[in-house]
Amino acid sequence: MSRYVVFISALFVSLLGAQEGPPAVAVLDFEPNGIPDYEAETLTERLRSEIANTKAVRLTDRKLLEKILQEQGLQQSGCTTDECAAEVGQLLGAQFMISGSIGKLGDTYTIDAKMVSVTTGAAERTKTATYRGPIAGMIAEMEILAWEIVGLNAPESLLMKRAGGDVSNRITVAVLDFEPRGISSLESQTLTDRFSTEINKTDRAILVDRNAMNEVMQEQGYTAAECSSEECAAEVGAMLGVQFMINGAIGKLGETYTIDAKMFNVGTGAAEKTINTTYEGRVDGLITEIEILAWEIMGLTPPQSLLGKRVGGAVAASGPVSKTRMGALIRSMVIPGWGQFYSDRSLMGWSFLGGELALGALAYLSYSNYQTSYDDVTNFNAQYRASVDPDQIMPLRAQSEQAESDVTAAIDQFNTMILAAGGLYVANVVHAFLIGPKKDTAAKKSKMDLVYHPELKQPQLRFSIALD
Repeated sequence: MSRYVVFISALFVSLLGAQEGPPAVAVLDFEPNGIPDYEAETLTERLRSEIANTKAVRLTDRKLLEKILQEQGLQQSGCTTDECAAEVGQLLGAQFMISGSIGKLGDTYTIDAKMVSVTTGAAERTKTATYRGPIAGMIAEMEILAWEIVGLNAPESLLMKRAGGDVSNRITVAVLDFEPRGISSLESQTLTDRFSTEINKTDRAILVDRNAMNEVMQEQGYTAAECSSEECAAEVGAMLGVQFMINGAIGKLGETYTIDAKMFNVGTGAAEKTINTTYEGRVDGLITEIEILAWEIMGLTPPQSLLGKRVGGAVAASGPVSKTRMGALIRSMVIPGWGQFYSDRSLMGWSFLGGELALGALAYLSYSNYQTSYDDVTNFNAQYRASVDPDQIMPLRAQSEQAESDVTAAIDQFNTMILAAGGLYVANVVHAFLIGPKKDTAAKKSKMDLVYHPELKQPQLRFSIALD
């Protein structure tokens, strides 16, 4: 009796499948290789659920599938060949059968899936995936595979789950190519791509793939250049299922460039935010401007590193830089007196710098005297040892002893200068830290400063003298 019930049920499903509409698809439990049966069954069930969400196919009833398999004396995991799948699909009245396997090698999981045509018995589509991590991450992989096996691109929200992102506080956005006005289409597309890339970096939005958007536009007979109105953008946004659309224009007036961008709500059609900026300079400078605009249209403050690129040098400070004792100390450790100049105490800065230079000069002079005296000692000693004339021996001995005395004096003087220079250096560092910058000049520019040269791309020590 049960055989006839299954046959009638299968015939009923077959008649339904003959009607117009999405093709009927049945999913066999994936074969487990290295994982427990219940895990494979759980993951297959998630695949079935997500396939139903695609709306691209009509999923056959699982209980009917199990009855037919039982009638044929088969288990779902035992029907692994294309011939078996096609035979069961014919009994179900399905156009396609999906089967596959889930394996595990170490910490890596593999998924192999195929969709077989019941009519021809040939594989219409095959998909594979590899995942490394905890078993729970396989849920997202199966959901993504459900879209891919039926020939669709997985939604961005699913792809974000694969990457481990939190999509709860993010908005879905699609960006249309900015309209070129006075610049080439290629330049406009390049800038739009950079804009989209920077929006991704904000971690505030889930961006729809550009290819998917272009496919929707082509289906509706639109091109990027034609879809510049809000009505067209809203229509495309509704088809893409996004919350917001961004469009805009990039124009050129002489040497001045303008960027106008608008983000509006697809559901209400109201503009959420309008941003514009003006830039004067080379066209490649627009890259930085449009990157900054991407953060601003998301309602976020651009990173300081990005704002620094706008002025072509180091990161621009938001206000006067407050000078500190530690800043003075570090500078004085590098160059004696620099900390005093930094603190706007020029007299003390010149004193320490001049003192160190004077002591350095005296130390060099002492070293030169030492070298001369040492050469005299060597010379007189050689003559004294070689001399056999009694009248020359005594003067040569006296000259040698005097040269040795001069060597000792030169060494003592050199050591004294070095110690004095070291003491002055320590005093300079301590003075810079204890006295610190003047309160009324904390925001003034020091006469000696370390700056970054944007053209040479290297730091330089700058010295300036006020003429007022």
